[in-house]
Amino acid sequence: MVQHLFLSAELNNVTDLKPQDSLSEPFEYNFRIQCTKCRETHDKPITINLYERYEIDGSRGEASYVGSCSFCKAKSNINIQLPKDFQGYSLENNGSKIKMLEIDARGYEIIEFIADSPFVCKGTDSDSEFKDVLLMETEWYDYDDKASQETSITDVQWHLN
Repeated sequence: MVQHLFLSAELNNVTDLKPQDSLSEPFEYNFRIQCTKCRETHDKPITINLYERYEIDGSRGEASYVGSCSFCKAKSNINIQLPKDFQGYSLENNGSKIKMLEIDARGYEIIEFIADSPFVCKGTDSDSEFKDVLLMETEWYDYDDKASQETSITDVQWHLN
């Protein structure tokens, strides 16, 4: 089942919000998942990043996450990737739902995204970079010293479709 993770938010004096992600320090996407066969919800969130790949049993393919349901033992896998031409959430997108991640889940349904890894953004009127932006709550505030102005990200909402 192909799903997408969308973000909607209000940016104030910042732009280009995206996961703080690199090969040496990958962004960890945390999800609550449910087995599509027995409808059992996995008891703990799973963690996936864009760089790790695992072999799928009985296949020549690989996936970002491979597991089996603890209840019915059905084998399943998940692949994630950034959308084509992904630039992050910009100031021009304020209030709109923007696709942040493409998810191909086979045997699982993603039921919740847990935003507990850091994001990065930059000041709109300066070259200030804000790292370790945490969006676990629905808002984030800081101050751009170079532009002498407050910065914020508010009304953060994650959507799965």
